[in-house]
Amino acid sequence: MCVTRETISIRDDQEEWIQENHMSLSSFVQTKLDEHIEERT
Repeated sequence: MCVTRETISIRDDQEEWIQENHMSLSSFVQTKLDEHIEERT
């Protein structure tokens, strides 16, 4: 499995929420992408 790094932009309030909730942004984005891919196949 190959991993590619991408850069995304988020608002300051979103960054604050992510930090406060100890969320993995990478994991969240991967999950959402998988959901969208599954919907389209």
